[in-house]
Formats: sequence, structure tokens, C-alpha cells
Amino acid sequence: MNAGNSGSLSARDHRKVAQFIEQAVGIQLPEHKRSLIEARLRKRLKETRYTNVSDYIDYVLSEEGAVTEQPRLIDAITTNKTAFFREPAHFQVLSHWIIEQREAGKSRFKLWSAACSTGEEPYTLAMVMAELHGQSGSLNFDVLATDISETVLQKAAGATYSAESIEPIPLPLRENYLLRSLKRTPPLYRVTKELRERVRFGRFNLISGSYPGKPNFDVIFCRNVMIYFSADDRARVIRQLHSALKPGGLLFIGHSESIGPVHPGFETVAPTVYRRSDGG
Repeated sequence: MNAGNSGSLSARDHRKVAQFIEQAVGIQLPEHKRSLIEARLRKRLKETRYTNVSDYIDYVLSEEGAVTEQPRLIDAITTNKTAFFREPAHFQVLSHWIIEQREAGKSRFKLWSAACSTGEEPYTLAMVMAELHGQSGSLNFDVLATDISETVLQKAAGATYSAESIEPIPLPLRENYLLRSLKRTPPLYRVTKELRERVRFGRFNLISGSYPGKPNFDVIFCRNVMIYFSADDRARVIRQLHSALKPGGLLFIGHSESIGPVHPGFETVAPTVYRRSDGG
């Protein structure tokens, strides 16, 4: 271990980290992201005994570092921005589709928020579904929320958010589904127990994870993550999501993303919203 100057991230070390991250989680980290990688690595240096970037990388990619430090490196590199009701048009499409399904006699829905980050997306889904349930009293639903990062999953499960982060939530929904802390200034807000019980969190790797063996979900949100994947990885994930989606179910991706050449088993419903159109 070198206790001297921590140095900068060399081209060689950048390639090593980038290769590991792409193999582990599918995210591409090209040369122009080298400064971003270095900044995030330095956060890990502060929390380990290493003071040199190169020494830290050698450790994290070793057999010894595989168990304890590699998950933390993945956390540091892959943490992404999220928000309540992000890309709000998606939730309007979802609401209209659920109402149509309910009118056709369907009352049970399973939703999956893949790459859920700190929980804003799955709790938004739960709020939308709970409101629709309140209108008819006939909806049963649950939300599976997954992410590669244990750190963000822990925060998501805690379901506690700042006043700034809840601003996108319409006031009536804040009143129905959030509890304000009385002992903190500025206040924090926690999702109600009734809504938290609708959401189940778990770690899942979109690249290497074991997808359901049969169509299992009515709705899948997989937004703002595939943009970082290679074309081959993105195509493979789309095929897996298609297999996990029930015929007629909806897939939502981010507005900055594309599924590439339209999969023959999908048809476009709205911008970045696709319906599984085959019966397989």
C-alpha cells in the first residue's frame, strides 16, 4: 500500500475499473467519464485504509476485495438521480391503462420498478395505484422495487424524504400518503405504513440476474438505466423484460432512452411506453 500522494486516475486504471463495471452491471464508462470515476473513487478512499487510487483499484479487483469492497465500488459508481413523479406523462398513461383494465374486469396488478434507486419511483407507483383503488375499492396491487445498490435500497426501505424531494408530489397525495416529522427542522416526511406495505424491495442485477421463468408482471418501469448499457446488453435486457411481462402488459423506459429496433413482441403505446403485443 502506498501511503504517499494519492495520484490521479491513470488511463490504465480507468480501463480496469470500466471493464469491471461493464462486466458486473452493464454500465459503460468511456474515457470522457474518467474524472467522474475518479471523484467517486476518492469517496471510497476516504472510507478505506487506502490513500492511493491505483492501490485501491488493485485491492478492489482482487479476490480479497471481491466480497466486501466490490459491492461498495458498484454503489459508488452507479448511484443515479431520481425523483417523485419523474416524467409525469408516464403516470398518466399508466392511470388510463389501469382504468381500462379495471373496466374490462381485471382487479389484480403486479408492478416492477427496476433500477428503483432511493424509492421515489416505486412509491409514486404505489400512490397512483392507491388513488385508483380509492376510486373504486376494487384494485389489489403490489410493487416489486429492485436495484443493484444496497445503499440506495436501504434508503428506499426507510421511506423518509426531505421537504425538497417531496415537492413534485401533488398536495392531496402528500396529505394522504406522507407523515411529517414533528421533531426535526427542517422536517422530514415518511411514506405511510399502508403504502410502504405495498412495496417490496430487493437487490437485482439487470445484466446477470435471474429473471422470472414466466410472465409475471402487468407493468414494468425500467427507466434511465439502459442508456448506460452497450447495444448488446440493452437488447438482452429488453428481451428479458419482455419475457417477464404478461401479454398486454406495459413497459416504460426513460425519455432519453430507446429500445433500439422495435422488438417484434412490442408495440408503441406512447413515447417510451410499449405494450407486449404477442401472446407468447
